[in-house]
Amino acid sequence: MSVSNGPLTWCKRALQFYQPAGTSRGIMKTRDVWYLFNGTAVGECAPLPGLSIDNLDMIEAKLDEVCQSPDTDLKEYPAIRFALEMLQQKKCAISPIPINGLIWMGDPDFMSSQVEKKIQDGWQCIKMKIGAVDFEQELKILKSISGDLELRVDANGAFTESDVREKLDKLASLNLHSIEQPIGTGQWDLLAELCRTSPVPIALDEELIPLVDQSQRIEMLDKVKPQYLVLKPSLLGGFAESEKWIALAEERGIGWWVTSALESNIGLEAIAGWVSKLQPQGYQGLGTGQLFTNNIPSALQVEKGMLSKNEAVIWNEIDSFVAQWLNPDPTMDLQTSGSTGTPKTVKVQKEWMRNSAKMTGKTFGLQPGSSALLCMPMQFVAAKMMVVRAMELQLELKVVEPSKTVDTGADFVAMVPLQLENSLVHLDKFRIVLVGGGQISSVLVEKLQSVATEVIETYGMTETLTHVAAKRLNGTNKTDCFAALDGVKFEIDKRDCLVIHAPELNPEQIVTNDIVELLNDTEFKWLGRFDNVINSGGVKIYPEVLEAKLASQLHGRRYFVAGIPDDSLGQKVVLIVEGKAEVEFDSLEKYERPKEVISVEKFVETETGKINRLAVLTHLQ
Repeated sequence: MSVSNGPLTWCKRALQFYQPAGTSRGIMKTRDVWYLFNGTAVGECAPLPGLSIDNLDMIEAKLDEVCQSPDTDLKEYPAIRFALEMLQQKKCAISPIPINGLIWMGDPDFMSSQVEKKIQDGWQCIKMKIGAVDFEQELKILKSISGDLELRVDANGAFTESDVREKLDKLASLNLHSIEQPIGTGQWDLLAELCRTSPVPIALDEELIPLVDQSQRIEMLDKVKPQYLVLKPSLLGGFAESEKWIALAEERGIGWWVTSALESNIGLEAIAGWVSKLQPQGYQGLGTGQLFTNNIPSALQVEKGMLSKNEAVIWNEIDSFVAQWLNPDPTMDLQTSGSTGTPKTVKVQKEWMRNSAKMTGKTFGLQPGSSALLCMPMQFVAAKMMVVRAMELQLELKVVEPSKTVDTGADFVAMVPLQLENSLVHLDKFRIVLVGGGQISSVLVEKLQSVATEVIETYGMTETLTHVAAKRLNGTNKTDCFAALDGVKFEIDKRDCLVIHAPELNPEQIVTNDIVELLNDTEFKWLGRFDNVINSGGVKIYPEVLEAKLASQLHGRRYFVAGIPDDSLGQKVVLIVEGKAEVEFDSLEKYERPKEVISVEKFVETETGKINRLAVLTHLQ
């Protein structure tokens, strides 16, 4: 659901929890957020049912109003104010932030396993949700936590006037740092008494949310005198409003920390950037970005209880693409690689890209929670589709800067042949490796026979939104022909060039310049490019076939076969090599053998690093 009116636009996204998230207000399995767009800037509106003061029944109507007039009255819509403030926020570096590990409510075994995992992973501060299951069991779990840890609990207002004092007394023996919101909001007299007498320091978070006027805030703080405030910017109306709370707290000697409110990574990164500038003391509550299976890919990373941001340049490009992907425009412009002609812009429907991601997931058995590695430049469709797959298939996206060698493991990765060649010793770190975007030498295929990891050559292009066919290169299912993905059919035209019918990816047929041997309507053998075919003395010669035959002699060298004008033959076959090389042609048929070997000091390349054959030939002529 989305709207595109006025200077701003918005869209809605449903986030899926890895596992049901239990609080004293109930169990959440999904979480709705809305994104506001102003060009490439994105703001997140993330109200929480039962906690936010935003009228959720009217939130989309209000967003429509904001899109027409951003300065509309939003006093009662703090989540939208937070989103608008994000649109003005500049992205910044994030210094490592110590955060608490969150333990969700559930049965005792589930909660205990969460605690054990956090301790094993090196967390130094643990916050446990309490109040929804048996209190004695919760106490037992808290008592079992050993080590030099800071312990916090959050009751989400679950205690009552009749039991709160007894429960606080029992919690006192656990040496807790604090308890958040022990009783429901609005009970200021009782809350003031508890803050004065409780053996466990009290922190307030829900109590702050409905207090939109500064006078109300001052009245509450002066009456209740809590030990801590817990600030949720997306529920308080943004960073400016949160800073007003901080000023009031510090004037009164009240401690504070910042926590997220189950935003997606877009909102969480904005909060982390703001917190990093504030440089507060103590552990912050910013670890909720790991809760969702279909979260937005983000440079945020958590290790041993420290939240930081990967500052690799590629993340700026990913963020820009994600903003384009999420905005309500149903189309997207993609750039072709230019490896077989002049680069051009192709307009596609986002729905086609979603369909492509689903086809990939089905073909290669990718399940929610599987990991996918992005290791190619973001300007081309292969990288963009990896990001789309992560969001649409609920995959964990790992990202590394593009390089010749790939050594970061994942369940699923796509590489170009050069990366595959340089990463052979690391292939055991992957479950499935796709390779495409260029020819794969017979020498490399031979090396793959000793690799256990499934390596699959793919056939596709920008217009097909990456692969529409696949060929297993190793293992017992190795084959020498490409097989179509489900829903894709093939035929050939009068030139023997492949014609693709993939209605889920494009309602129009796609006519290629790839000459193939068509086996049936779902299988083919690739022979070469129509643009490259050499007509020598009336015989058609496919350069790619000759190149494969010469691979063992020229392995590690860059070369290609081409036809150049010849008075008697029309075209003569030549071998063009980068640098000097001596080559024997005994393995070739007489008509295939190059008439000349041409040495070139340095090949002209395309933007993707491929040999620009046309440019090289033009220079030679």
